[in-house]
Amino acid sequence: MKNWLDSNYGTHRGIIRLWISLIKFHLGHYRQYENVQWDRVERLVFVCLGNICRSPFGHHYAAKSIESVASIGVSTTTGAPADPQAIKVAQLNGVDMTTHIATNIDDYQARKGDLLLMVEDRHLAKLGNLVKSDDVQITMLGLWGNKRFPLLYDPHHLSDEYFDTCFKRIINAVDNILAKAKLN
Repeated sequence: MKNWLDSNYGTHRGIIRLWISLIKFHLGHYRQYENVQWDRVERLVFVCLGNICRSPFGHHYAAKSIESVASIGVSTTTGAPADPQAIKVAQLNGVDMTTHIATNIDDYQARKGDLLLMVEDRHLAKLGNLVKSDDVQITMLGLWGNKRFPLLYDPHHLSDEYFDTCFKRIINAVDNILAKAKLN
């Protein structure tokens, strides 16, 4: 049971937080994040906590298909490299994150047409100031996978197996977003 839990949800806390997010989803709490005006999207901006695991993976995966992409962390140090474990598991998924440099939200410049793709709803408070106009939209990355995961639990310091699970969920969601957004 522990192996299954660890590889699919990261930790007991991960599955509990996912259940809570799924309840919120079914109660309509995230409905507003499903209303993306795809014709206005000009750049994908992936958002996570540290910009060293999840958001850079989404960024570098999407960058294989489009040019206009970025990633930020809501609590990180600009200039930090990607997590070594994330780099290793990303390479197994055909994504090179070796050149990634973290960007803190304070150093991010929003642009007209940005679609902010957050991996957790608790990042909303930090993103609120960036979404003051209609120029920037916000959604939850995990809502766009074939199987919806409102929470893409942080794999940092967890098993390679959970990193891989998390990254595969990101790949699925990004593929679906790229099909909808029709970016370069």
